[in-house]
Amino acid sequence: MRSQMFAKSLPMPMVKGALKRLDMIRKMPELKDKLWEVTNALQSGLRNAGFDLGTTQTCITPVYLKGEIPEAMAMVHDLRESYGVFCSIVVYPVIPKGLIILRLIPTARHTIEDVKETIEAFTAIREKLENGTYKKAAELLMTQ
Repeated sequence: MRSQMFAKSLPMPMVKGALKRLDMIRKMPELKDKLWEVTNALQSGLRNAGFDLGTTQTCITPVYLKGEIPEAMAMVHDLRESYGVFCSIVVYPVIPKGLIILRLIPTARHTIEDVKETIEAFTAIREKLENGTYKKAAELLMTQ
């Protein structure tokens, strides 16, 4: 849009979406309760499975792992393609080298079954990270 050129304001679709979400929060408080039910199940389940989540107090759930950037990229790809779990990664230079943060953002639309599947997927990828599967995959990609 012409009005958006060289402007710092948000694009109109983002503004409309944010206003709609605020309206939903006001009119449907049960969504917030459901979100925290899913978040608490996810975070307690991951902690019980031995994952480090730091001291998060929000719905955004960071999972701290040890590894390098190529391993992180292979992990996120595997999570998405093999397990149907989407998450973002945070790596160096945002955090120290050798550390990976996988960020999960649960929503009120997720179910407890989704949480169980996510915990199973994270358990599987942690095993692959620890046994070197992602390191080998990353090395293979670099040699091609």
